[in-house]
Amino acid sequence: MPYTVSGITTYIRNVLEGSPTLRALEVEGEVSESRLSGQLYFTIKDATASLSCVMFASDMRYGLRQPLEIGMQVRVTGRITVYPKQGKYQLVATRVELTGAGQINEQLLQLRNRLRSEGLFDPAHKKPLPLYPKRVGIVTSGNAAALADMRRSFRERNPYIQLVLAPCRVQGVEAPRELCRAIRRVARANVDVIIVGRGGGGSDDLLTFCDEGLVRTVYECEIPVVSAVGHEINHPFLEDVADVQVQTPTAAADLVAFSIWDFDRTLVDAHSAMVRAMMGAIESAREQVSGYRRLLRYASPSSQLARRRETLIASEETMRRVAHTALEDAREETAEARADMRRSMREALRAQRSRLDILETGLRAMSPYRLLEQGYAYVTVDGRPVKGVDDLPAGAEIKGYLADGSFAAEVRSTQKRTED
Repeated sequence: MPYTVSGITTYIRNVLEGSPTLRALEVEGEVSESRLSGQLYFTIKDATASLSCVMFASDMRYGLRQPLEIGMQVRVTGRITVYPKQGKYQLVATRVELTGAGQINEQLLQLRNRLRSEGLFDPAHKKPLPLYPKRVGIVTSGNAAALADMRRSFRERNPYIQLVLAPCRVQGVEAPRELCRAIRRVARANVDVIIVGRGGGGSDDLLTFCDEGLVRTVYECEIPVVSAVGHEINHPFLEDVADVQVQTPTAAADLVAFSIWDFDRTLVDAHSAMVRAMMGAIESAREQVSGYRRLLRYASPSSQLARRRETLIASEETMRRVAHTALEDAREETAEARADMRRSMREALRAQRSRLDILETGLRAMSPYRLLEQGYAYVTVDGRPVKGVDDLPAGAEIKGYLADGSFAAEVRSTQKRTED
């Protein structure tokens, strides 16, 4: 009698969870995924297998010393259980201990450093994307949702772009080799750009895009390559070597496919701008021609003669006005100067008369005749003035001058005045 799905799942669950070995065991491996959502969900792996694990919040408080990171080497203590809804077994962890750096992570780090030292990630090697691609190559899984999303984006943005598909596996052991063959095949199909990628995936799935052969194939490709690997925290090497990197396949399609509607509006705007520019150029040429016409009319001999005639008439009229004004001003200035001279002469004469009167008064005050009129006499001997009795020897003939005449006499005697 055949089992039901629930029946066989329950049987397997009883076998696994009833095993004493699987109820208390320790497993060592490298953390390849880690997600905290109430409980801690993570995956550990080694070179050939992986194991899903869960740790409940009640156990995290005492059994987890530090947050898990991708690449950690850990020892997990717990028990194996079966999750019936998905038909998968998992390790329910009660304790997680860090034992060292992950071997796979260390190998990836060494490979990344070696490829970088060879110049495969050098930005100078990256090629620009074409502005208006006609054919786009897509390298991804043939039945993936990412391919449907890209096709829809291309239809919405530009249905005239021809898509060249190169379906291949994007995970598993054979995936890197198939990806390399698909890239080379689509590069020979005369495409303008190639999109390589897949939708979201775990760390194990994304190891495909860290393959050295894939990195070298993209580096040697002469067509620009867009990396479109959906992920959150992982960083596959494809992103380092690709010419452009985006987070999702849909974003790659939006980037590569220029919008035909925007392009149409651009053409309409460009046409309008060209028409406006041409109309502006024509109007500018018309204004320039009108300017040349005005310049020719201005520079013609008849115009120059007319302007000079007008200039001469205006100059003559100006000279007449200036001469008349100057003559009137000169007349006024002459009359004013004449009046000023007369006033100045009268004032000078009055000043001179006043001065003469003062001098005359002074002279009269100092005149010896004034003294003579007061009864004094001016006496001389031999024409010399007599200043004292010593100048009058006895018998000397003297001559005296009075106010109304003079007299002559002889000195009989003299007597000096004595001091009282």
